Amino acid sequence: MRKNKWLLGLAVSVSVVGLAACGGEDGGDSSEETSAAAEQSPGAEAGQDGKPATDDIPDVVAEVNGDKITKDDFVPLYETQYQQMQMQSQQSGQQVDEDQLKTQTAENLVSTKLLTQEADKRDIKVSDKDIDKALEESAKSSQMSKDDFLGAMKDQGMDEKKVNSEMANQLKIEDLITDEYGEFKVTGEEIGQAYEQAKTQQEQMAQQGGQQQEVPELEEMRPQLEEQVKSQKSTEATQKFAEKLRKQGDVTINL
Repeated sequence: MRKNKWLLGLAVSVSVVGLAACGGEDGGDSSEETSAAAEQSPGAEAGQDGKPATDDIPDVVAEVNGDKITKDDFVPLYETQYQQMQMQSQQSGQQVDEDQLKTQTAENLVSTKLLTQEADKRDIKVSDKDIDKALEESAKSSQMSKDDFLGAMKDQGMDEKKVNSEMANQLKIEDLITDEYGEFKVTGEEIGQAYEQAKTQQEQMAQQGGQQQEVPELEEMRPQLEEQVKSQKSTEATQKFAEKLRKQGDVTINL
């Protein structure tokens, strides 16, 4: 079974995180949170719709080995990340550093482009069935139907064709990492460490909420913990390989 949610820095996965964060809440509440966050962040130049100013973004944000990353590629991802950070700023009181976020967004897109270029060199392909299954999983993780998920993505500037394209890239990269590093193994010690971390986090959340909640036994959580450790290893390997390709490639960022 594919685990497309393992990957970081991709337009779809970032948007999925944002949708999942508000999927179980009333949409009006989310808008109120975004507006409140904008009011608490006087340095952020957001419009009334909670979106950042993007007029200064160049038409070609970056070039990667001759391939262009355009403003149209950049803006939906940047706006999604910005709105998430605006909501977080309501809790932390820290305003969004737009320049840093722009750079981070561009770097994420460059990494994605480098990895997909390498996947294409290795003739790694994914089927329409793989893409459809991954979309179903993403919608489910966001507590939405597939149609509602695609509608929400469209609201974020990504039509169905763009979503399918980004999901295909995501799956290609997963297969590329498997091709490069093989299947990731998980030791009993790693599962034990993940369990202790999960236990500590759950206990802290219970204390903050004023409720005592019993933590499941390790064996009950083992499948989930094993996937979590694999996810961490896959993410680390993806970032490592992207850095390697970056050093070997010809990359120009125009921000």
